[in-house]
Amino acid sequence: MNKKNKEFKLSSWSISNKSTVAVITFIVLLGGFLSYTSMPRENYPEIIVPQIYVATPYPGNSALDVEKLITKRLEKEINAITGVDKITSTSIQGFSSINVEFNFDISPSDALQKVKNKVDIAMADKDFPKDLPAEPSITETNFNEQMPIMNINLSGDFSMDQLKDYAEYLEDEIEELTEISGVDIRGVQEKELEVAIDLYKMQASKISFNDIENAIAFENQSISSGDILENGIRRNVRVTGEFKDPLAIKDIVVKHENGQIVFLRDIADVEFKEQEKQSYAREYTQPVVMLDVKKRSGQNLLKASAKIDEIIAEAKSSVFPESLIISKTNDQSNDTRTMVADLENSIILGVILVVTVLYFFLGFRNALFVGIAIPLSMFLSFIILNFLGVTLNTMVLFSLVIALGMLVDNGIVVVENVYRLMDEGMPKIQAAKQGVGEVAWPIIASTATTLAAFLPLIMWDGIIGKFMQWLPITLIIVLSSSLFVALVINPMLISLYMKVVKKENKVTLINKLEGIYEKFLAFALRGKNPYSIVFGSFMLLFTAAGLMYFFPPKVLFFPNTEAKQVFVFVEYPIGTDIEETNTLSLRIEKDIETHLKKYEIDGENFLVTSIIGQVGEGTADPSKGQTGGNTPNKARITVDFVKFQDRLGVSSEQVLNDIRNVIKGYPGVSIVVDKPADGPPTGSPINLEIKGDDYTLILKTANQLKSFINTANIPGIEELKLDIDQGKPELLVNVDRQKARRLGVSTGLIGNNLRTALYGKEISTFKDFTDDYPINIRLKEEYRYDRNALLNQKITFRDQGSGRIKQVPISAVATTQNNSSFSAVKRIDLDRVVTVYSNVLNGYNPTDVNDKIRALLNDFEIPKGLEINFTGEQEKQAKEMAFLSKALLIAVLLIFLILVGQFNSATTPIIISISVFLSLIGVLFGLLIFRMDFVILMTMIGIISLAGIVVNNAIVLIDYINLIIYRKRKALNLDGAEQLTSSQLLECIVEAGKTRLRPVLLTAMTTILGLLPLALGININFKTLITELNPNFYIGGENVAFWGPMGWAIIYGLSFATFLTLVVVPILYYLINKIKTKSVNVAA
Repeated sequence: MNKKNKEFKLSSWSISNKSTVAVITFIVLLGGFLSYTSMPRENYPEIIVPQIYVATPYPGNSALDVEKLITKRLEKEINAITGVDKITSTSIQGFSSINVEFNFDISPSDALQKVKNKVDIAMADKDFPKDLPAEPSITETNFNEQMPIMNINLSGDFSMDQLKDYAEYLEDEIEELTEISGVDIRGVQEKELEVAIDLYKMQASKISFNDIENAIAFENQSISSGDILENGIRRNVRVTGEFKDPLAIKDIVVKHENGQIVFLRDIADVEFKEQEKQSYAREYTQPVVMLDVKKRSGQNLLKASAKIDEIIAEAKSSVFPESLIISKTNDQSNDTRTMVADLENSIILGVILVVTVLYFFLGFRNALFVGIAIPLSMFLSFIILNFLGVTLNTMVLFSLVIALGMLVDNGIVVVENVYRLMDEGMPKIQAAKQGVGEVAWPIIASTATTLAAFLPLIMWDGIIGKFMQWLPITLIIVLSSSLFVALVINPMLISLYMKVVKKENKVTLINKLEGIYEKFLAFALRGKNPYSIVFGSFMLLFTAAGLMYFFPPKVLFFPNTEAKQVFVFVEYPIGTDIEETNTLSLRIEKDIETHLKKYEIDGENFLVTSIIGQVGEGTADPSKGQTGGNTPNKARITVDFVKFQDRLGVSSEQVLNDIRNVIKGYPGVSIVVDKPADGPPTGSPINLEIKGDDYTLILKTANQLKSFINTANIPGIEELKLDIDQGKPELLVNVDRQKARRLGVSTGLIGNNLRTALYGKEISTFKDFTDDYPINIRLKEEYRYDRNALLNQKITFRDQGSGRIKQVPISAVATTQNNSSFSAVKRIDLDRVVTVYSNVLNGYNPTDVNDKIRALLNDFEIPKGLEINFTGEQEKQAKEMAFLSKALLIAVLLIFLILVGQFNSATTPIIISISVFLSLIGVLFGLLIFRMDFVILMTMIGIISLAGIVVNNAIVLIDYINLIIYRKRKALNLDGAEQLTSSQLLECIVEAGKTRLRPVLLTAMTTILGLLPLALGININFKTLITELNPNFYIGGENVAFWGPMGWAIIYGLSFATFLTLVVVPILYYLINKIKTKSVNVAA
């Protein structure tokens, strides 16, 4: 770069190769538009988590047995895998589930293979149970595919079999879509062929369960027996024995002995029926057959929803009867469409505000040169993001909103500088080359410092980091794109179309501001004023910090947004029959529906779109992670609200509180009222884990802790609950082994007999043209639930010594005992754990509530061998706060190093770094004055973003001061050792400040105005404004609640930082240069 006639080679090349740059511009516009339209849309970024789920069914075994026989043995092997971060397991009756979380440097596929290998090793152990009904299921955990994106409900005057057929038709059609990972049918059960055995007839016939199993299994099969050669032709010999008619099974001969034939029909009833009820589904308390539709990861939610609408419309017109009622509820595409549209409209409104300000400051033509950076930078970013496979989600769109005002910063500096040179009489081409050359390195450095602020956030680890990482990545991409536009495309356009408008003699607003600023800066640099202003600035920072300490704002982890839905989770103790759960769920649904009738106008509810009740399968709280096994003790009720702007001012948060009050007072059941989490699952706001080995002591301590906290009456706690209880009733069968062996029976034989009698056993499969149905044998219901009949049943077997059939009653070799056991055994990293948890009521600060509990625990005596930890949301909050604080320090360090490289000086970076820290004054006073919440994630990211933004204008200003000083020294013919006088130095600083006032104010105003629509929640629908002349204007919404804290942090900080840049930075520069020794170069 030439010092006398500064040029930047890349910009000079673009000015000399206008056609090439024009083609590049066209490619960016076309490619960006196509990329934008093709990018998949969704609410939040998809998180690829290296987390593996191991599910092992072991029916008929208690939670403790499942833990001992299955869970501990699998955990022991899995724990030896390198890279495992956390192992969480739950053992319940008949089922073991293990969640294995890996470090994020291990891919999910590698993690899956490693876990599979270890499970195989565990299963090969001789002590591992060999009678599992199926091998452990090992799958990747995908949060995006856990929750359904919509429910499709079928109802009408049809039988459940008919509704199931219609549901299966839709299931088949929808599952063919590439966007869909799976469809689950709720509210109706699969069919089975049940062989219900009469206990006394079976015993009288001296027949065992094994006899019946063998008879059916050996008859219901087709066997290929090889080939037979006849007349040179080989014919395959195949014995066909599979049943064509399910009821033909009744005619099987079970026993033929001593001339007596016993048919299956003589001792059992055979019926083609629904399996035991595992789920109920309702819409507005009316039974429906429901389809839960789940999206495949990485696919376009809006396209999936549109294709499903087409399938339903086609089925209605050509397949289904007209009287079939089909409704679509809890459609997540509506929320996605609304949030994406609101952010897009915020971007458009921000662009209008930014270009308007540019017009008033720069004039129409120059405003266009600067404003073109916005669409070009965004389109170039869309090309890159689409190439990386990124979805268009709220994280990406909000990054564009943050960047909106910054995209024009570089363009403002370039255009303003070139215009100044042309106004001084320099030819257009020369002015363009030299004007860009003078500011190229400063804007590269300022962009680099902004990128450096976001760079540490890319290293954010954990599930929260993966959720937030597309914010810094998108900002880095779009700001880099704006630098490309400013240095390549803008110079070409300027060299072609910029014109100098003749100045009129009238005084403009900017002229007045320049005059006022010139006088104020000259005053601020005189006498002791510089010291007073600097001292006052630091005193303001200390004052703000002190006020924050004594009057702290509410500290939240995630922003508290208005509820889009309300979830009511109902949970009875494990072991509760599904009918009992269903009865209560229906009562609660009716209570909620009755309460919500007050929001009806002319019979139509303006607030609620649906009330969905589900019982049994698929009703677990998704925030608690993946769960396995049947859940007949659980129910979930979902209340879905209309869009925010259509709620007529009614707060959904208040409705949530009202529902919480309406359904209070049901004894013996846990009821949690909550809303969907904004972001990845973090655990309960109050979450205390009691860890140890003695589960009885752990549970006792947990109950004592719960009572101890409740006694303190800490406000804000919804209801403390334990994640397990010891109220699971069980019947212990104690076998007298010696007596049993003398009579020829074993504990295993007794256990298998009881399991088959009660739970049943799948012995074969009946196949028809459309489906396969299990054939299950079990006792008739009248005997299954009769304790005396079960325990007096005779074990029938053939004595190996005599060859005669023997029958031994179970009661002859065993006694029974009523007992209660643990509903579940939960373990974290191989230690047994019981969790005391609760939600925090609306209006209360979770951090404050936890601090009070933590102080209370100082007086709680913890038994030896146990430890209590605060986990869940609090653990995540502390972890993320620590990372963000470290990221802020790393960002400042990176910025400092870039500044040292730019200015080849240590003093200038110190000046700018001081301005970064002083900009916190604006953030702190903003939070204090307007009593805003300090949101750990959003406010901290706003502060980190601010660090990168604040330095931009300071860099350009100081670089221009250095340039003015260089020219002054050259005009005065000063050599390297000679210094400017204090008055000459002051004159240079004032001149540079006045010259840079316009771009400094413009860059600050454009950044603030770009954020303002989202921070205030101003929503205008530009599409309907153009097509229907209806702007659908409203203020508020989910976006402002979620993103507002970050936006306001930047706005408050940048507003004060503008004062710092224009006043404090020149003062610090003046003071440091004034006290330098003569050996220091003034232009350093």
